[in-house]
Parts: sequence; C-alpha cells; structure tokens
Amino acid sequence: MAAFKAANPDAVFEDFIRWHSPADWIEGPEVEKSKDNWPPRGHLSKRMSESDNLWRELWDRAPALATSEQKLLYDPNREGEKVIHYLETLKPHQLLSQMVCTAFLAAADTLNKTSYGELKQMETKKQQLYLTMAPALKPLEVNRLSADSETIEDLRRLCVVLGHVENLLTAAASLHRKLVHAPRLAVEIFSDFYNFYIPRMGTALEEDCSNKKEFDKKQIVWNNEREVVSNMFVPPTANQSWRKVLSMGNLLNGHEPTVREIIFSLHDGVSNNHYAAPNASVSEQEIDTYRMYICGTSNDLRVALSVVSCD
Repeated sequence: MAAFKAANPDAVFEDFIRWHSPADWIEGPEVEKSKDNWPPRGHLSKRMSESDNLWRELWDRAPALATSEQKLLYDPNREGEKVIHYLETLKPHQLLSQMVCTAFLAAADTLNKTSYGELKQMETKKQQLYLTMAPALKPLEVNRLSADSETIEDLRRLCVVLGHVENLLTAAASLHRKLVHAPRLAVEIFSDFYNFYIPRMGTALEEDCSNKKEFDKKQIVWNNEREVVSNMFVPPTANQSWRKVLSMGNLLNGHEPTVREIIFSLHDGVSNNHYAAPNASVSEQEIDTYRMYICGTSNDLRVALSVVSCD
C-alpha cells in the first residue's frame, strides 16, 4: 500500500482495490467497454465496504513510501544468526530425530515418483507405507527417546516394511518398463508375484531362512504379446558375435546375462501309463516326466537330467 501510494500520489482506496484485488471491485451496468472511460464506474464489494474493514484502516495508516525507502520486513543477517545459533545449540539426539524423519520421507517420496503402470496392488502398498510412517515417526517430535524405547523397535520394523515395498516396486517398475506394450501380461505377472511375496513380508527384524523359495509362477503369453516378449531378446550384431564372451546366445534387452538357465521338459499324462497312481485325483493331471537343466556362463556350462515319477 505504501509503495502504491508513492507511485500514485492522487490514488484513493478504490484505486488500490481495483489494482490489487479486482474481484472486490464491481463494475456498474452503465460502464462502457472503452479504454478512455475514466474514472471507472462501479463500487466496492460488500466486504470492502464495511465500516470496520481492516484493508481501509491499513490504507489510512500507510505512508507514501517507495519500497526502497521502507523498513525491511526482516533482517537477513539477524535471521541467519538465529539459524546458526539453533544449529550450534541443537542436541545430537534432536538432530538425529530430524535426520531420521527426513530420510524416511525422502525415501518414500523417491519410491512414490517411480512409474509402474496400472498396478493397483502397488498403489495400495504405497498408501499403506505412508500410513505406517506417520505413527512411527510422530514420537520423534517430542525428542524423548531412550535406548529401550518402543519407538526404536518401531523404526526398525518400518525399515523392514520400507525394504519390502521397495522390492515390490522394483519388480513392478521392471515389468512396466519391459512390458509397457503388453500391459495385461505385466499385470498378471505382478499379481502372481504380489501374491507370492506378500505372505513372506511380515515385519520380523531377522530374515526368515525358510522363505527362500524363488518365484517361478508361469504365465501364458497371448499371440499379440509374443512379439513384445521376443523383442526383449535381441540377437547379437555381427561385431558382437566375434566377442568370446557372447557364448550364451541372444541378449536380454541388449545385454549379455551373467548366467542363463534353460529347462527342457516333457509333459506326460498320469493316466494309462506306468506313472499312474491308484489315487483318482491325479488321474487327469500331467507331470514333467523328464527334465533337462542347462546352466551356463561365458566360461562354464552345466547339464543335468532329471526323471520324475509319482510311484
């Protein structure tokens, strides 16, 4: 207001309102749409017309001073000294509490920015992560933690939960990137992985060695998705073929895998052969009667044969 008065010596309160808050100036019906129509015809809004309006009181008290002549709203040197004093007198455990909160929030926000497509389970898990973080980090605001405090255990469990969400998000982002043109397949694979992984999450602070089973669920690739999957395995170029390390065949997304595992299997029906069992529940099932396992690296190749029977 002071700067406006200095720049417009003959201005009145209505002029300031038209410039600073146009919504509070109501033009009259007789106003002609012309640039030469001066002075403007209209009136202030109801809230600006009240007798005890704070804006008008401030306008009456404001001096006509340019911005360069006005007193600073705050002293930057003084505010900087306050910050330095705060950091100098900050207790270590208070600083640690702030760092922990900031670290968790930064990690969660980084995960939140990851693109993973239309995977509803992942969206639910991210929301649950934020809901879990809020009560776990809130006690840090009081800065009254001890070595045997339950908050410490809650933070450790939160680390475990954050790690599980990160593992799920890594799989989701990888599937989305590789199968962006086959969204159905990405959704089905992640759904299977989600159902496989969730029972193994928990919040235990020690890793459970009994849950070392690898995810091996298979999915049928539809005809319109086969090209997307096959394009992931790019044949090596002529120059790459001369390299000795390229003994593993096609590349995965243009990169030679460290280890490649191939399984050849033969499926036989259980009924009407020597694999048949007296239990009728398996009479219509199929089993892998023969399996050949091939595991190879650029310097090693291993082959094993397995024969399976339900006798």
